Amino acid sequence: MKNDKLFNRIFSVTLMVLMGIVILWITARNYSTAGDLRARILLLAAAGASLCGVASTILSANARIANFIFGIINVVVYGTICIFKSNYGSAAVNLLYFLPMQFVGLAAWSRRGGTAKTQVQARRLSKRSRLLVSGLFLAGLVIVYIILCAVRTENGATLGERLLTTDGDLVTLRWIIVVDAMATVCNLIGQYLLSTAFMEQWFFWIIVNISSVVMWSLTAARDVAAGESASLASIYIVKYSFYLVNALNGLRIWLNLSRPAREAGTSTPEAQETPSA
Repeated sequence: MKNDKLFNRIFSVTLMVLMGIVILWITARNYSTAGDLRARILLLAAAGASLCGVASTILSANARIANFIFGIINVVVYGTICIFKSNYGSAAVNLLYFLPMQFVGLAAWSRRGGTAKTQVQARRLSKRSRLLVSGLFLAGLVIVYIILCAVRTENGATLGERLLTTDGDLVTLRWIIVVDAMATVCNLIGQYLLSTAFMEQWFFWIIVNISSVVMWSLTAARDVAAGESASLASIYIVKYSFYLVNALNGLRIWLNLSRPAREAGTSTPEAQETPSA
């Protein structure tokens, strides 16, 4: 147990320091070429919010309730930036869902023993709930993809062309929509499972992080092709790469925290596995 705690502390501090160094370097390197004043302000805001975001994810991986405080700052800024970059699915999920769920999480984790000094009591979904969540993911992916195809109107393409196009000029846009939809759905499910302290959240965060790296890489390529700076997108590529590493460690920690024996003295196994707040 001592070795595990020491590893987690070293891992968390190292990740935070490395993230800070990389973000500051990218920001300083690209500030003068970021564009007009608005673009520079967005770049600085993205850097600050990214640091709050990585602090939030590290704290959530370690089952600490303070993650929601940093999360509030991160989702407000990130959602606003997504609007400017036309990633509307991510913008909507951050401002209309993530933000209120930070407050839900604060209340739910407090009820499950989470304090500034103690870890929250983690739990796991039942087999039936896992099947339900998997079905919601697949259905949500199809629905959100169609909605985002309807919202994105670049290049003057019809809805049918955006849904199924094989035209070279629209392929990049289609793939941006696909990964944006995947990240949106996984964010919705992952945030609910985070706010209600379920271990399975980490499977969805891993998908979110991979999808977000792809989405922002495609966005960067599109910006470069259009003669625009890709500095803002590069920050988020780095951010979600670090998030992915942290999510893998978070899964390891929560697999241990959510073992049934941990809650044996507070509730029955059936009660532990019910996906409720």
